[in-house]
Amino acid sequence: MSSDTDVFVARQPIMDRSGRVIAYELLFRDGQVGAARIDDDMRCTTAVIERTMGSIGLTRLAGSKVCFLNCPHDFLFSDFPDVLPAQRFVLEILESVELTPGLARRCRELQGAGFQIALDDVRTLSDDILSFLPSTDIVKIDWPFLDPAESREMVSQLKRAGKVVLAEKIESAEDAEMALQLGCDLLQGYYFAKPQLMSGKRARPPVKAILQIFALVENDAPLSTIAKALRDAPFLVTQLLRLANNSEQPNGKTERISSLRQALSITGSRRLLHWCGLLLYSNREGLDASDDPLVLLAQRRAHFMEHAVDSIPGGKQSLVAGAYLTGMLSLLHAAYHVEQKSFLDELPVSDSIRAAILEGAGVLGKLLSAANLLEAKELDEALGILDRLAVSPSGIRRIIECY
Repeated sequence: MSSDTDVFVARQPIMDRSGRVIAYELLFRDGQVGAARIDDDMRCTTAVIERTMGSIGLTRLAGSKVCFLNCPHDFLFSDFPDVLPAQRFVLEILESVELTPGLARRCRELQGAGFQIALDDVRTLSDDILSFLPSTDIVKIDWPFLDPAESREMVSQLKRAGKVVLAEKIESAEDAEMALQLGCDLLQGYYFAKPQLMSGKRARPPVKAILQIFALVENDAPLSTIAKALRDAPFLVTQLLRLANNSEQPNGKTERISSLRQALSITGSRRLLHWCGLLLYSNREGLDASDDPLVLLAQRRAHFMEHAVDSIPGGKQSLVAGAYLTGMLSLLHAAYHVEQKSFLDELPVSDSIRAAILEGAGVLGKLLSAANLLEAKELDEALGILDRLAVSPSGIRRIIECY
């Protein structure tokens, strides 16, 4: 029997032509039920990540196999992929996502980082899909919605384009045999297995401990100092060790981790910051129970501010972590249903971040104001702030894509 501290992820196996399980698709579940109530794609995807990389653990959930993850537009343009070991994940673009040139560029960036990209629920090779194919690796055919002639032509065309073809929703031996005859590389569906429910205990990290780690990384503290601070936060130690064990760096795979300092070195400071930012919002009741718009909006702000600082000529690298944290903290009071000033008074944040959030002061305050303007669709005013801060034109283009 589950309790309100339990969290769930379902996994459905993906088979190769010989019938061997080579991957799992990870699916959001909000309880011990056969299906999920999907009311917000971004919320569901980030909940799956938090549970996979934290509460349940990637090794327990998938062993050494690759994981397919459903991805809405906002996720693909966020920093959430940074906490994932890229070689272990295929990012599936949901059928509801518009296939734009900007998305194609972003997918190529993600491929460059080591991810594979898949198109989900494809029923016809439209002009948009055909032009998008160079930015994908795998195409998932929505098998029940195609007749044999359509399936044959689609598989043939995709194979000529050099794509891996996955036939999904295979529900009978006849479906499986036909998909194999037509040349499909991978198969998935109830004929092989229904999604299996996996569970873990909901994680509840302390906000102050997370912010202390932020501050240490922001101030370029020695690894030994960060490791010492982590000893007082067992939950974060667990998360850090999981991140390090899932790292793609060679020593993350071959060395047994014997110290927090070693784990920090393997994980990397930027990846640790992004993961802590996610944990800030999963802390209260679990990410899946948070006020949905807050998680997405805070992530957008943090992403925007971090890249804006990166795009200011001569900008201080020391401001990058502060910019990211300012964006994440700017809405956290609402998640805890308290007044902003009182909430900040209780947290160990720097004077510059506090002034930026409460008064709009300094570079961070100006960037936060620009983020607010972008959210209000007041583009000209936001661009004026970015121009006065000398953000580069290329940086502005990349930043605006977040919104």
